[in-house]
Amino acid sequence: MIKNRNEVTTFLNYCLQNNNPFFAYQLPKEKEIHVGVQKDADLCDYQNLNELVENKGFVFSPFDTDGIHKAWFIRSDIDLEASEIKTESIQLLGNEELSFVNSSDLGEVFGSSQALYYQQVKSMIHDLQQKALDKVILSRIEILDGIGRSKATSSFLKLTEAYDSAFVFYVSIPGIGTWIGASPETLLSVNKDKIETVALAGTQKIGNRLLDQIHWEEKEVNEQAFVSQYIENIFEEHQLNEIEREGPTTVQAGNVVHLKTSYRLPLKMNFDQLSNFVKDLHPTPAVCGLPKKKAISLINKLEKHDREYYAGYLGPINSIKKISLFVNLRSMKVLENQMALYVGGGITADSIPEKEWEETCLKAQTLLNVITK
Repeated sequence: MIKNRNEVTTFLNYCLQNNNPFFAYQLPKEKEIHVGVQKDADLCDYQNLNELVENKGFVFSPFDTDGIHKAWFIRSDIDLEASEIKTESIQLLGNEELSFVNSSDLGEVFGSSQALYYQQVKSMIHDLQQKALDKVILSRIEILDGIGRSKATSSFLKLTEAYDSAFVFYVSIPGIGTWIGASPETLLSVNKDKIETVALAGTQKIGNRLLDQIHWEEKEVNEQAFVSQYIENIFEEHQLNEIEREGPTTVQAGNVVHLKTSYRLPLKMNFDQLSNFVKDLHPTPAVCGLPKKKAISLINKLEKHDREYYAGYLGPINSIKKISLFVNLRSMKVLENQMALYVGGGITADSIPEKEWEETCLKAQTLLNVITK
């Protein structure tokens, strides 16, 4: 529980209302919330992480880096731990209200019907059975009415208290979007001289079971194996060895469990090499499918909504030895009077539409169980 909750809420709400680009996050297994704020409206986009060398702040990248949405970098002109925030901290921001036009974060987003979802799954299964692809991820949107910008900060703080094993985040870039979420999936973590990434796939409701009581079906095991093999191929392409592999093991994320394989290796890359590694790694088959280009093409063809930054990546960067990038999952885009909750799941040739829908409902409950209380 945050002792200075009122002060933190007031500060973050002021940043949101004042149109300051800002971010707040809590790393997995850490109790402290980190807050960074940019004091001006000079937004910085980037194409490759190496453009941000020597910069300190937060990156926010879309799902499709070749699409219409840009990847953004928020400077941490103001860098605070939540426990340091006081009533007078607002004075650090200055008195000038920043203005933005054509703000897409206030636009309308439409939810996905169950009938449309079934139709999309069946269409994907047809392509998968024809061996055009091995796997593809289908996402949908659930609209939450009556919960919008005024509830964004409180929803974020609720998530930090509920999910200490996830990357809980709150990021706002005026004119681009405001998102909150609790991601279970690391894309790339660099801490001092160690690199870590994970292959995460397969989903079940945990219910009253213990982790060692979970049984995985062949479809789920194969789905996770696709992701693992993809990551191992990227290692090979970048001539990376000395890999420590752990798993697959069953891990819990809220009300669901996943299959996870962890990879660790020594940091022997410069910033350019690390940037290219991230570029090749994202998006992984866990959010896209295989082969990657065919999967993205099919997603763009069948999904009626724009994923924007859902299934992209985000996180703080400090230096080459301090980077924490996570996949934008279990997340919501904040609208004026609504939140658009994005959920997805892996479709294979053996998928059953009703079960796939059920899986997305389970994933949605990860956030709904917390923010609707």
